[in-house]
Amino acid sequence: MKDVTLRQLEYLVAVARDGSITRAAVRCQVTQAAISQAMRELETALGVQLAVRRTAKGVHLTSAGRAAATQARNVLQEVGRLTGHDEGEVGTFTVGCFPSVSAQVIPEIVELLARRRPKVHVDIVEAPAAELQDRMLRGQIDLCFLYEVQLLKEIEPIVLRERRIKVAVAADHPLADRPVVHVADLADHPGALLNVEPASYLNETLLRRFGVTPRISYRSSDIQTIRAIVGRGLAWSLLMTEVRASHDGRPLKFLQIAEQLGTNSLVAALPRDTRATAVVDEVIAHCHRVLPA
Repeated sequence: MKDVTLRQLEYLVAVARDGSITRAAVRCQVTQAAISQAMRELETALGVQLAVRRTAKGVHLTSAGRAAATQARNVLQEVGRLTGHDEGEVGTFTVGCFPSVSAQVIPEIVELLARRRPKVHVDIVEAPAAELQDRMLRGQIDLCFLYEVQLLKEIEPIVLRERRIKVAVAADHPLADRPVVHVADLADHPGALLNVEPASYLNETLLRRFGVTPRISYRSSDIQTIRAIVGRGLAWSLLMTEVRASHDGRPLKFLQIAEQLGTNSLVAALPRDTRATAVVDEVIAHCHRVLPA
């Protein structure tokens, strides 16, 4: 096998991150021809096709290309540590977060890094789980926070908090005085569901598994809207994160469900086989300590 150079690995990581030879060339301050040549040489050296080049749609890494890019990032990271240029003290840390967990996680991370690593800029990406993971696999996001049912097979989770689905109701809802409810109890009352996949599909499938055809009267992609509807006594909802009240101050109660529905834990997520940076390790350890149970 021909020698593989650090420059080739750098260019591969740039192509993976940007999905474009043009943008990768700008990032690396070289010509497009230099990027293309390095990719061809690396494919020859490794004996695999790393990317599919589509003029109109940029560059798409193959499965072998994505795996190679992950290993390339690890190598470049280790070289940076060896030469004393590890990016842990300066630069940008990009954190991805599923919107419904963002309010729990992001303020903690921002405060931690502001105190411990003030030269690190925190870039926040809030998006659907599939988009977050795709961007993380491209190297555009350093660490993601989402729920375990949303994980792609290429992603390694670190469980932060076990979460179980509960029924959220207003303080004066007819079900509010019950410490435990059965799934069947929901059939006679209107519901409001978070209209974000896979949550919407999974919740309705779960209800039907217990013979309940839910009366879903309201849907919203915003968790605050769902809580506000529930707080007004207009509907119940299936939620995992307990809060005392909606954003407009209406008390909420979270009721346990008698049936065993399993868990859907809050996780930190990294690409499989990725070596965590010092910043990533520090952020994960902090979230383990401070996130509410």
